Amino acid sequence: MAKIRSLEQERAKHAWEFIERIDKNFDKVASLARRLPAMLLTSGLGQTVAFCLSKDEGKRVIDDVTDYLSKVTGIEGITCGNDLLQKIIETDHETYLMLSQEALKYTTWLKRLVEAKSEG
Repeated sequence: MAKIRSLEQERAKHAWEFIERIDKNFDKVASLARRLPAMLLTSGLGQTVAFCLSKDEGKRVIDDVTDYLSKVTGIEGITCGNDLLQKIIETDHETYLMLSQEALKYTTWLKRLVEAKSEG
């Protein structure tokens, strides 16, 4: 029987794999990851992506978010944060909302798992 995972499980798995790969600068990446859901809610996806691209640790985090979004949304041509920003600028409102909602759900997992790893 094939194993079927829920989208929540896929979010958690992808976030945990990213956290496990963070070696250098864990504290900086973790600090940003904790703030991402609030940043998405207050500033929106476009401004959050642009902010993250301006920081070294932010590029790592937003590239991970982009990797996740490209896998679950099926949107082709977004392989890094710069591609995601370009897609945000060019896309229709419905796609923007879908990307924003999925990014919020994913970064919430990222935040919780970073907190769990920090405490453990």
